[in-house]
Amino acid sequence: MREYETVVITKADLPDSTLNQITEKVKALVEKRAGRFFYARDMGRKQLAYPIKKQIKGVYTCYDYAAGGNAVSEMERGFRLDDNVLRFLTVVKTEDVDVEARAAEIMARGEDVSSQAEAKPEAEVKAEVKTEAEAKTEKKNKGDEAERPGEEE
Repeated sequence: MREYETVVITKADLPDSTLNQITEKVKALVEKRAGRFFYARDMGRKQLAYPIKKQIKGVYTCYDYAAGGNAVSEMERGFRLDDNVLRFLTVVKTEDVDVEARAAEIMARGEDVSSQAEAKPEAEVKAEVKTEAEAKTEKKNKGDEAERPGEEE
């Protein structure tokens, strides 16, 4: 059995109940296909790099689970049919995973849907981006001054 990680981007204006329904569908599908659902992590609402289906923001959610390949194909089929899902990406984390050992490891670290749902407010993210941009500008300006050693003030 393989361990997978699926990141799903959904519309930003969806209520939390709809997002929870999507998570429950994923969990039910994995367990129905004799897999093990480990956790879902809410990565927050973020601005997209480019508009997708006329949406400029999206909610990122990461699902971690162990299952067979048929569960992944069925899950991705459901994502394609769901109008609320903008994009998704599934990657294989581990080819051959010991499900019980992995579950114990996750429980020991305390990963859980509720504990992972802490995302930075949008204002903080914008402030950090602005600060980084200012730092790059200052660095560039300092570099330009260093390149002009013969100039007098």
